[in-house]
Amino acid sequence: MRYALYNATKYVCLWDPTFAAYFTKKRAEGKHYNVALSHAAKKLVWLIYALEKSKRPYSATA
Repeated sequence: MRYALYNATKYVCLWDPTFAAYFTKKRAEGKHYNVALSHAAKKLVWLIYALEKSKRPYSATA
């Protein structure tokens, strides 16, 4: 499951500007690529949880 989450996060960071900015911010802080990716993965998990809990569709502008 961890591997699947990391793969999903790689593509989310490429396609979603919010995640791309977060990932870039973590890299600018001096984090290693994998560490920055794990931070973005944690953010993705929280987002998925919030969307499931609220039963709302994802909106990149939200």
